[in-house]
Amino acid sequence: MSEWNEDHVYSKPVKLYMLCCGILIALTISYVTYLYFEYRVVNATWETTFVSPAAFWDEVPEWKWKEVFNDKSG
Repeated sequence: MSEWNEDHVYSKPVKLYMLCCGILIALTISYVTYLYFEYRVVNATWETTFVSPAAFWDEVPEWKWKEVFNDKSG
């Protein structure tokens, strides 16, 4: 067998390392694609429900701070 056979270009640990890196890259690409499509739906929903900042704050009810300390100086 010749030493320049393609089976001898990479050793088994190097082949295993490249396999693990390839699987990690494929999983990362899949996860990023999943996030893209998930947030695309969320952003589309946000754009259809959120009209303007003024309209948003008009829907927020008014409230006042509850007094915690009573003024007893008088």
